[in-house]
Amino acid sequence: MPLTALSLEAFANKLASADPTPGGGSVSAAIGAFGAGLIRMVALLTSGSPKFASVAADCNTIAERAQSLLAMLLRLVDEDAASFDQVSAAYRLPKASESEKHSRTLNIQRALEGAIRPPLRVIECARQVCDLAVALIDIANPNALSDIGCAVLCAQTASQGAALNVEINAGMLKDRDAAQRHTKELNASLSQVSLLTEVVLGKVRTRVEQ
Repeated sequence: MPLTALSLEAFANKLASADPTPGGGSVSAAIGAFGAGLIRMVALLTSGSPKFASVAADCNTIAERAQSLLAMLLRLVDEDAASFDQVSAAYRLPKASESEKHSRTLNIQRALEGAIRPPLRVIECARQVCDLAVALIDIANPNALSDIGCAVLCAQTASQGAALNVEINAGMLKDRDAAQRHTKELNASLSQVSLLTEVVLGKVRTRVEQ
């Protein structure tokens, strides 16, 4: 059964078990999905109010993009767990002979590369959630500003959690050029997420204090 088919209670209990999956990568993707969901909710609340008819079309566009990100992040919950299982399976391969050792090493390296892709996509999705929050914050129903703030905090947490997975797996790559490329991409995206989060939270706090 896919992790996303579980109830929230079942997912949390599975997370709390001795099974290594789901782990931090899947949780990061799930938290990112919550952020995308909050953006969609605020956009729909705003577009559905006659008071905000002038921005309804923009909000509906934001809601559609948020729904796409939500769907992607939910897929990444399971993709991350599957990629971890591939790494674990590679490490369990036999290594009695030189040929087995060579094959095992190749499989481990291939699996590590595969395990880097889902968290990098989580971070990119998180950045896009923050982009939507920036577009929404100035036109949204002010009664839902705290939800936009919570959305970017979810995105920031998702990106930072996913970053740990990228760093751990990249650190074990023998191809150091590839590891450096992944790290460079990671750091650029994290910087954007942090900046956008601060922009949105600053606006939320300013308007709440008025």
